[in-house]
Amino acid sequence: PLGLLTVAALTPKPWEVEIVDENVDPIDFDTDADLIGMGPLNVQCARALAIAEEFKRRGKPVVFGGPYCTLAPEAFEGTGAYRIRGEAEHTWPQFLRDFEEGVARDCYSSEGSVNLQDSPMPRYDLIDGRKYTVLAVQTSRGCPFACEFCDIVVTDGRVPRVKSVEQVLAEVEQCVRHGARYIFITDANFIGDIPCARKLLSALAEYSRKNDYPVEFWCELTINVAHHEDLLELLHEANFANVFIGVESPRRDSLLETRKKQNTRRCMREDIERIQSHHISVSAGMIVGFDSDDRAIFREHYDFLQETGIPFTTCGTLVALPNTPLQKRLDAEGRLLDHEMTGMQGHGAADCNFLPRQMTLQELVAGYKWLMRSLYSYGSYSQRIVTLAARYRNRVKEHKRTHFSWGSTFLPMLRLLRYYLVTTDRGRIRFFVTTAWRTSRAAPFSMTKWYDFAKWMTLYPSLRSFVTEAHGDPDGVDPADGNGIDRALGT
Repeated sequence: PLGLLTVAALTPKPWEVEIVDENVDPIDFDTDADLIGMGPLNVQCARALAIAEEFKRRGKPVVFGGPYCTLAPEAFEGTGAYRIRGEAEHTWPQFLRDFEEGVARDCYSSEGSVNLQDSPMPRYDLIDGRKYTVLAVQTSRGCPFACEFCDIVVTDGRVPRVKSVEQVLAEVEQCVRHGARYIFITDANFIGDIPCARKLLSALAEYSRKNDYPVEFWCELTINVAHHEDLLELLHEANFANVFIGVESPRRDSLLETRKKQNTRRCMREDIERIQSHHISVSAGMIVGFDSDDRAIFREHYDFLQETGIPFTTCGTLVALPNTPLQKRLDAEGRLLDHEMTGMQGHGAADCNFLPRQMTLQELVAGYKWLMRSLYSYGSYSQRIVTLAARYRNRVKEHKRTHFSWGSTFLPMLRLLRYYLVTTDRGRIRFFVTTAWRTSRAAPFSMTKWYDFAKWMTLYPSLRSFVTEAHGDPDGVDPADGNGIDRALGT
């Protein structure tokens, strides 16, 4: 919970701070805390409101902040809670002073942009690092691009602001001391400021070499990283194993419509293969439901992901988030539906809250469900892992992995083998054995290839379970059936 850890670091004495993350610990509603603060995402809003109501019933004052309160403060209006909009560095200390004096206002909004070099070290000491697979570090805020659907440019602006290299290295070291083996760089676009990214990556590469590669890094960035060979080499040298890219759509018209021009400058398939050739796997954000999308778009998405060897995607229907350019346009066109944003499920859900242009809403949802089931069938997922493995042609040195141990490596491997092989489910056994055999033949031996095989196979049961529950049996559809999508759409 990096946002809460940062707010904790901004909290002056004599305040004492306790962090409760419901992902790993239960909430003690009988706490003797003087003030309850929450920073929910939009998909957490309903739960946050329920928590606030329970605390208010006990006479505890509540304050909301964070990304969704910044984007849509009206969602928390009338709840009897305080609201903090914008970056906490400017507002949180002032709110606490006013709260202590009994003159706190209902809503505080930050003015201007924070210089991140003035932002304090997050309070990593307030969490138990052993409860987290991944710890988080933020190196910048803001993105220079202007995608119509994105809320980042609304909340963080289009001018990237960066922390100093020294700040980032200190935060990385703190994460390592608290047991991190994986660190996710939470920036909306890690290469939003390319010269600064080069400088930071060089420092992270040096840190990794000097400290025997204590962590692997993951990050989110834009596909133009493939146009800079030196950045790809630096990512590899700094031990970045996976990058998340907002691909959004394989259709050029859809990308241009949503102002995602950076994805149209070159061939995205070639860009992704170039990244993978540096032994860096790609996860992708994908969206269906743009105005340029017709009923053929679902097959195009499926084919694109199969061809590019992207095992995991946060695929969803397009959603008009509050106060984004997309919402304002659709509102002006009279196409918004009266949907309650707090009920949104987020990535992996059919949350479309407007009327599509080239198909009905029912067709969009049905096509999306077909796409999700098709992507996570045994055969489709297997093919994407094998395609990715084939890109690891040993053109670069092996990644240095974090230290192997019984608890972090060998026990999970035994659990993996038990899940796939100690079962009466012949389909599951066949899936594992076939994928392992094809992976072994897809490219020369490399630890990276087998490490990624284990990673994506470990993730698959969770993905399959979610898709089955939300959309239906993945193996109940046959992506090779040319008429299958038409039947799914009811035609």
